[in-house]
Amino acid sequence: MIHFLKILFVALVLCLAGVGCKKDNLTAPVDITTVPRTIGAFIENNYDLSLLHSALVKTGLIDSLKQAGAYTLFAPDNAAFNTIGIASTADLDKMNTDSLRFILKYHVIRDRYFVSSFPAQLDNKYTTLTGQQLYVSIGKDGVSPGTEGKFVFVNGSMIMPEEKRNIALANGVIHIIRRPLNYTQGSVQDYISKDTSLTVFAILMKKFGYWDGLKTQKSVTVYAPSNQAFANYLITADSAAKINTAKYKPLAFGVYTLQMQPLHVFSTDGYALAGNSGILPGNALVTDSFSVLPSYQYNFFAKIDETAIWLKTQVGYSDWINNVTGPATVNYYNGYVFGADRLAENGIVHVVDKLFINPSLMLK
Repeated sequence: MIHFLKILFVALVLCLAGVGCKKDNLTAPVDITTVPRTIGAFIENNYDLSLLHSALVKTGLIDSLKQAGAYTLFAPDNAAFNTIGIASTADLDKMNTDSLRFILKYHVIRDRYFVSSFPAQLDNKYTTLTGQQLYVSIGKDGVSPGTEGKFVFVNGSMIMPEEKRNIALANGVIHIIRRPLNYTQGSVQDYISKDTSLTVFAILMKKFGYWDGLKTQKSVTVYAPSNQAFANYLITADSAAKINTAKYKPLAFGVYTLQMQPLHVFSTDGYALAGNSGILPGNALVTDSFSVLPSYQYNFFAKIDETAIWLKTQVGYSDWINNVTGPATVNYYNGYVFGADRLAENGIVHVVDKLFINPSLMLK
């Protein structure tokens, strides 16, 4: 009996010391591929990934992440789920299982990719388990020296630094991301058609001849003002339908599609375009002497995203100046998480809260 009590006491001491009696946090050894622990096992024993674990269980995918692989998982932690309003398993239970399964599979690509495996450029394409592509971009700057310390973004979502990236496991690698990835099946046109906050924008795209291209063009980036943004200029669905297109310069409404240039730009691409937060007009998306540049910084102290879209104009050969035909900056409608980086099959939609240009200043 005394021997048994001694064993029990030792076990209790070890448990209180944290040996084997608590779940993992996100700090992992540099390489634990020799330990028979898979991605699925790591997730189910990690408090910071409890919402992801619940989602994988609900969709029947947790066992797939225990198979041989190899896989690379871009994993939203609990904080990432919180950004889109998911705070508990009950919130996940309200979601359609098939839709949730699709988007979870979209977070996984085959083979093992560490940060150093991604080329230092924009839009490295990788096919997910859904068959659709996601895009990995490397920024010019980083939080620490060397390739592994560079800022890295997946569909505009930041891969978190240090111990939250390159988590090597027996069947692959996990990278923790700032927010869950967004992907909509169908074209940019399809996305705009289904978004009830963009009905006025859809009418104007049809009136000005851009609508068909939003379905057929292979690559397009759209900054779509919300209905409220148009209402601020007294433009309603009814008045938009009656607008005389011949009275306006092409830039008046063509600016929102960047005049259909074949561009594919996420909210965080300013890092790769210009370095740092990316607000240098010489590296912006330019159309007709009008500069559009998405700016992004992650505030590590406050743990918030700091974003804006900078607008500048150029008259003749003069320097770039703040937009004189409208605001100098606009923000994403309903915030960065919900307004930016709405990825579709042929491009990206960013929903914005203001018009770039006062239409009355664009009359011929």
